[in-house]
Amino acid sequence: MSDWDKLMTGVFGGSTLGSALHKSGQVLVNLGLIHHKNEWLPYWKDWLEWMSIGGWRRFGLYVWDQGPGMPGDWAGRFAPAFELIFHFNKQKRKPNKIVPCEGAGEVSHDRNAGGIRQVDGDVGGWTHAGQPIQDFKIPDSVIRIMRQKGSIGDGIDHPAVFPVALPQHFIEAFTDEDDICYEPFSGSGTSLIAAEQAGRKMYAMELAPEYCDVALERFRRKYPDVEIIHSQSGQSLDDLIKSRN
Repeated sequence: MSDWDKLMTGVFGGSTLGSALHKSGQVLVNLGLIHHKNEWLPYWKDWLEWMSIGGWRRFGLYVWDQGPGMPGDWAGRFAPAFELIFHFNKQKRKPNKIVPCEGAGEVSHDRNAGGIRQVDGDVGGWTHAGQPIQDFKIPDSVIRIMRQKGSIGDGIDHPAVFPVALPQHFIEAFTDEDDICYEPFSGSGTSLIAAEQAGRKMYAMELAPEYCDVALERFRRKYPDVEIIHSQSGQSLDDLIKSRN
């Protein structure tokens, strides 16, 4: 676990993301369960404490509902069908309303009907009683998006491909068009595609060169007309490859 802690503290330390992030920026980290000797491990415990000491608020905790559980024999446990999304920030930001409302346009609740129970136990009236139901609402804390099934295909592969809809969901919820996003664990480039689809700018980092190639190839196939610039030379990536060949 010490290597994992070093990786996470290196990414979120003051000299990297900590100093580069806008004060209203939101940080969302997806983590799955790890089991050892028939117990699940809270391997994030020390890292969460380190984040808190560094001023990052443990603002939200969400469940990624991945749909049907993974098939197989799970040593007596129910088949895993979810992972967790940890939400940190230093300044809160209201999420965008991106989830379509059922019954949009219909009149919402009777004016005399009780609403949500308050802190003191009283039940108040509905805030929007008698008003038309809005077209969109903010997401709830369970993210219902099917996991990626199988490989990417066509000779492009990665051991843990995420569905594009997952990062796109959070990008659209917590950023506005043309905002800048950052993905420190780019992997196969899913967040790059998600940001392009959402109309946002995305910076990404990946330590494994072979996965950088995977991400670039995936992005090229999805968006063949978008020019990719090499950060050091300022050349387009295609021109840089041609010059080296």
